[in-house]
Amino acid sequence: MRWWVFLPAMAIALSLDVAFMPVLALGPFEPRLWPVVLAFCAMYASRESTLWAALVTGLWLDAAHATVVANAADPVPSAVPIIGPHVLACLAGAWPVLELRAVLYRRNVLAIAFAAGTCAAFSALAFVAIAGIRAAYADTVPLWGTGSGAAAVGVDLGSALYTAVLGLLPARLLHETLAAWDFATAGPRFAPGVRIGRDP
Repeated sequence: MRWWVFLPAMAIALSLDVAFMPVLALGPFEPRLWPVVLAFCAMYASRESTLWAALVTGLWLDAAHATVVANAADPVPSAVPIIGPHVLACLAGAWPVLELRAVLYRRNVLAIAFAAGTCAAFSALAFVAIAGIRAAYADTVPLWGTGSGAAAVGVDLGSALYTAVLGLLPARLLHETLAAWDFATAGPRFAPGVRIGRDP
């Protein structure tokens, strides 16, 4: 997989998630583009490259989401990024796609959309679980925000389904760029005419 293709693609997805996706929200359900890009990589890239891509995506998300923490030495709460929750969540989201890709027809955009929804759902479940553990001993306010963990899971699963539906168009666009990624598994069976490349 070419990282110089992945990094701009993920940067665009994360930027659109912040700037544009809230406009498409249906009540509390908000779609995301980063699971589409990560699932696309998980469908084609090597296992090692996929897990590294998930780690990078998680670091990106953790750095972008600051958490308000209280310090006994400083009466004014400060917002700092907590590195780890999104990293583990993204790894949890990529893993089931890696396990399922052998039975999915990768060239079909429906398969990519399904993989994106799966990635988003498992990432959300892992994130809420990690946030719940942190809330038990460290955080006064859970990382998911206000409300119960069950409510957060419900909203996140609804958003994952919405992500899968809206993921059809970006999945199609990503398939149009398939040759540029140089995936090791993008052979003739899955993408006619695309050269099989090395995927370090």
